[in-house]
Amino acid sequence: MAAQYGHLQFFRRMPNAYLARYFKSKAISLGMDFNELKENDADAILQSFLKLPEEQQAVVEADFQDINALAFDGGVKALVDEAAYHDEDDSFAQAISEIESFHAKVMWAFLGYKCYWRGASMFIHADSVSPSYWKKRNQLPPAIPCVEDEDIDALEKAISDFFHTKEGKGRNCKVEPYRRHNKEYFFAYPEDFAQSDVEWVSDTLKTRARHPAFEIIFVYCEEEHSLDIYAPKNTKAVPTLQKLFAQTILKLDTLPSGEIDNRVYDLTPLNDSSFEFNKTIESGIVGVVVTRLRLSLKHGVKRRIVLEADTKNNPQAVYELLDELNLPEHHITQISLKVMFEPTVDNPRGKTRRFNITHPNSCALNHSGNDAVIRDMLAQSGIEPALQPD
Repeated sequence: MAAQYGHLQFFRRMPNAYLARYFKSKAISLGMDFNELKENDADAILQSFLKLPEEQQAVVEADFQDINALAFDGGVKALVDEAAYHDEDDSFAQAISEIESFHAKVMWAFLGYKCYWRGASMFIHADSVSPSYWKKRNQLPPAIPCVEDEDIDALEKAISDFFHTKEGKGRNCKVEPYRRHNKEYFFAYPEDFAQSDVEWVSDTLKTRARHPAFEIIFVYCEEEHSLDIYAPKNTKAVPTLQKLFAQTILKLDTLPSGEIDNRVYDLTPLNDSSFEFNKTIESGIVGVVVTRLRLSLKHGVKRRIVLEADTKNNPQAVYELLDELNLPEHHITQISLKVMFEPTVDNPRGKTRRFNITHPNSCALNHSGNDAVIRDMLAQSGIEPALQPD
């Protein structure tokens, strides 16, 4: 995930040459020669930046926050994914791989390939949604998604009509479709109820009325016959949204009764301290440590034990504690893992990912970047579940 934005941190991480190109593209002068400036002299750049008119500062800051949001490995991969949909000869992927830092890579794409920017930003946004917010529908009838203009228009109208008739909002709706690997993404923005906000306009505090949009995301995978829907604060509408999507995009007259995502994580193997995760050299994973166990005793009602220990110098500390306690028969109902990745040029210390898996089917991992790599490792190790028969 990208680091939190701050002017000084951004100026330190962005090479001077790319900052110079940005300000030149905006016809903004900071009154300094970047060629004569010491590389990443953030303080000098900040002082010049703060002398710009307030309106220019606002525009630049908005751009820099957008750039910073994609300046990490997942953001660069999202740009490459979006480019791959349009760029058949992989020239974009090859060119961006030759640029050293994440901030430089993303600034280069921002300046020269804005056509890929929106899609990549949408992918990162979808990836950042907690898995618990997605509502999954399995075993849809085989159907090729229709994504022509008239199909998107039909989905927009269906969503708008539903919310406007049912709740009085959704008078307008915009849907943006994107494809990433084998999945189709549809970002929908129906009109919400009007709101009145207090905000600063120059040096005056004013009250302004506005019509914000609320968000719905559809992710359809033809290979898996599955549909994921993200509809925060509108979860009761998910069954209807499934039907509207099926009718307008999949061209299905009716939708059979839904099948829930009934996969179950098998945490039993992790009772054994000698269990080894099946990680490959290509994954970049160099270590996996169990940092916490939550156990439910087999006999009795609602009796749980949580085991935690310092694994910094002893990766087996939790299991050694488990052996010392000599507990009665139990099930593992939750496990906390720490996954370490090998060092890279951009991260000499190597990245670390901490997350929980909770029985039966809750996992705090997304489906892209390093999270996808970890999911592959869990699947190869027999932990990540397959779909169970009804």
